[in-house]
Amino acid sequence: AATRDFWCARPDHLSSVPLEQWRNLTQTSPDSQCSVRAAPYEHLTVDSIFDYFLGATNTSTEIACSAYEYDDTVFGQTIIAEFGLVCDRSHLMSIVEMCFLAGAALGSVGSGWISDQFGRRHTLMGFALLQAVTGIALGFVTSLELYMALRVVIGFASMSVAVVSFVLVVELVSGRYRTIIGILNILPVALAYILAAGIAYVARDWRTMQFAITLPGLLLVTSWYWCPESPRWLLAKGRLDELCQLLERAAATNNLQLPANYRKALLADGADSNGVEPEAAVSVGDVFRRKFIRTTLVMIVVWFGIILIYFGITLHLSNLGGDIYLNTVIAGSVESIAICLSIVVVLKLGLRINLFLYMVVAGLSCIVMNFVPDGNLWLIITLAMIVKCCVGACNAIIPTFTAYQYPTTMRNLGVGVGNFAAGVALIIVPYLWLLEHVDQYLPMTIMGVFSIIGALSLAILKDKLSPKYRQRRQAKQASIYENTAAINSQHHAAMENDDPKRRLGAHFPHNTDDGAGISNIGFAQNESIFL
Repeated sequence: AATRDFWCARPDHLSSVPLEQWRNLTQTSPDSQCSVRAAPYEHLTVDSIFDYFLGATNTSTEIACSAYEYDDTVFGQTIIAEFGLVCDRSHLMSIVEMCFLAGAALGSVGSGWISDQFGRRHTLMGFALLQAVTGIALGFVTSLELYMALRVVIGFASMSVAVVSFVLVVELVSGRYRTIIGILNILPVALAYILAAGIAYVARDWRTMQFAITLPGLLLVTSWYWCPESPRWLLAKGRLDELCQLLERAAATNNLQLPANYRKALLADGADSNGVEPEAAVSVGDVFRRKFIRTTLVMIVVWFGIILIYFGITLHLSNLGGDIYLNTVIAGSVESIAICLSIVVVLKLGLRINLFLYMVVAGLSCIVMNFVPDGNLWLIITLAMIVKCCVGACNAIIPTFTAYQYPTTMRNLGVGVGNFAAGVALIIVPYLWLLEHVDQYLPMTIMGVFSIIGALSLAILKDKLSPKYRQRRQAKQASIYENTAAINSQHHAAMENDDPKRRLGAHFPHNTDDGAGISNIGFAQNESIFL
């Protein structure tokens, strides 16, 4: 709900008093929007009100407003106007914003565990359905308490859809496409800003807008039937029949042929990845053990800084000045461009250097905004768009970067810890801007400092997508393969000289069709670090 001008409402019998005259007569100053001069308004008329205040001897006494009117030249009915969230109730607006973000924080942490238990597909579509139903219900509420409760629910559902969709799409592809899809997954969020600005410009009323932005969610639910389950989740759960059906359908769609023994390879690989021992050995505490404590602490700082500045700027767009609709369209456009360009740069330079540069530029831009003289509106908006551009790209990169920092068995836990830090930032964001009442420079300074600290902390982590790291990894793998081949060659020669009855496989027929392994169908551990 955007901030807009308001004043004490005119009584019904004085509603025809010109607005400018009413405010000049009843307000002691332009800033006294929450009170009016004390007067017997119930006895005044349209003709007598001017004479009364002209002849009044004591006009300094004020009384609190019982109702308010709002400027509707830019906005129609908003949440603030609907529930009277001004003056002594203005603090409730921060709580309303916090309700959605608190739900999003819970969703960012809990949705990963839920999708691990019940599958990516059903979790995604279940939360999409919950999001759509809750969105429709929000358009009918008349109680602030119920509105806040539903905002928690829709925040949980919306963030869960975002998190689980990311997991699903990156588990459907492999190799370098993982990085591309992982970054592009956040692109619809930036495009949604542009679409939302258009909807808000046309709708103007918050209920109409609520119904309009809920419709795409209903369309998403219709894809439940044909949306595929994650093949890696099916493999991890040992649901081999469903996995084979999915792979055969994918192969047929792409005019490809699966290896003859792919089912055996899947069965063997599933047995290795589903061992009871590794599953039982991994716990939340493992990400804080000596080997990973440094990585985990850095991820907490980076996630916290990115989300703090991302949503801090997003919620502040309406207060930057200028046209809020245009500001939102520009913000969505520059963020979309930044996300697309990031893919090219990431594939060339790696993830870490991109995160570092984006976070430094965003942090410095936040700090510089504090020194822009009043009246330089376009300079402020330009700096804000630079921040939005950089931090939007960071928001797209950080999930993939975090996933690369942990081994397979700890990956969900590592990303979950990052999401928890993001959740804490989400809860803090609505109250961040209240610090303007303490010092107008505090909010931007805090965001800028956290962004720069997060960027500097990245220096102690490895970038597993950088060209140098890939070259070292390939050289190490080549060395291992050469050593293994040499050992196998010696072992084979020794067996050839041994008794034929003791040769490995002498009692079993050799099947030349079984040479194709699990790597041939895109599940090799050396093909993708996400497996």
